[in-house]
Amino acid sequence: MPLKTWMVRFLVAFLVAAALLLVVQVLKGNPVQSALAFGAGWGALAAAVFTGVGYAKYRRSPACMSKRPSGQSGAA
Repeated sequence: MPLKTWMVRFLVAFLVAAALLLVVQVLKGNPVQSALAFGAGWGALAAAVFTGVGYAKYRRSPACMSKRPSGQSGAA
């Protein structure tokens, strides 16, 4: 898979994790500045692990990760 695919996966995972952690920290009463740092740090770590595991699985079996041609469904 091209590098762009892995970058998009990382970015999506980072944004979701960082936003979720930011909201939780703010709801817990932490200052927004501290919550931003917390969300960004842990979001980056979570996204790196998510993307790294996906890449490792892809390296072991690339056929399982390739996209289906358009018009085909997953049902047999």
